[in-house]
Amino acid sequence: MKLWYGPPALRPLVGICFLVLGAMGMLVLMASFVLARQTPYDGGRTGTFTLTEFTGCDRFKPPEQRCGWYGDFVSDDGAVVRRRQELVGGLPKGAQAGETLRTRDIELSGLIYPLDHEPEGFSQAINFGTVVTATFVIGLALSRPWRFRAWLRSRSSRPA
Repeated sequence: MKLWYGPPALRPLVGICFLVLGAMGMLVLMASFVLARQTPYDGGRTGTFTLTEFTGCDRFKPPEQRCGWYGDFVSDDGAVVRRRQELVGGLPKGAQAGETLRTRDIELSGLIYPLDHEPEGFSQAINFGTVVTATFVIGLALSRPWRFRAWLRSRSSRPA
């Protein structure tokens, strides 16, 4: 059974594209695991977050519905003040501007986490990892890097 019906010269190019996409996806996956590990386990600075701007709610019905908020973060020692930061995880509908809550800043651009934030299940990361790994394996199968050396030898042994 033939797996590739396109021009033979296009096969390595498509394979290399898949390899690059797979490698970039693996880097993103590793960064998300580091972030997921750092957030609930005492990473960053604790402080208070004052709600300032409501951004809307998601499509779910209460009690699963979460609403987005922007606000200002001030660390406990007052050394770090961050304006217009986004609260990760949201709050139940009915929160009011001016309310404060205990949060953690892990110095990720624009995101503040509640102290009681439970990291989302790893199911999304596992699904993403499966897709990224499959992309990388398809790239290997199409580009066949183990045949590159033999191809170079055959090209160099030809008369000019």
